[in-house]
Amino acid sequence: MVTPKFSLPIMALVAALLLLIGYDGVRLAQDQRFNHALGTDDAAANGGSQEVHRQFARAYSLQQQNDFKAAVKAYAEIEARPHSGLHMDIKFNLANLYFREAIRFREAGDEDLAMPLIELAKQNYKEILRADNTYWDAKYNLELALFVAPDTEPVDPLAERNPERSPRAITKTPLRDNLP
Repeated sequence: MVTPKFSLPIMALVAALLLLIGYDGVRLAQDQRFNHALGTDDAAANGGSQEVHRQFARAYSLQQQNDFKAAVKAYAEIEARPHSGLHMDIKFNLANLYFREAIRFREAGDEDLAMPLIELAKQNYKEILRADNTYWDAKYNLELALFVAPDTEPVDPLAERNPERSPRAITKTPLRDNLP
């Protein structure tokens, strides 16, 4: 009977894979304990370092339940904590929350309440993109918000009364030939 010989690199690869599987198992068990603690609202099981994440999950849950005021309050409590590490995620979720609430007001015909919320959403999306211009979800949502309520340029009343003094007048003035 011939026994197969395993080379050293294959044995090292198998050992590395077993270590990775063991590490994933430990992480899975930790995540399951954390999720269970979130579900039972057991802060002691979460530990102090994960308290911020528990609060964030609670705020997100309130957001999913369409509890606007409670979700905004919960996000504000997390943002007030120093070094929460979730600043960008909070800004993004708040922007989405404002935008969804604005759409609800708009569908109900209350444009006066919708517009300030859309502006808050756009402001948060822009702050996110100033910090990280590769945040594609914020870019997409900002485009949606701009589609719903485009940014308008401030109107200069002097330029409107005297259009020939407007900076745009140079580009819009037709060329005239001198008379012979």
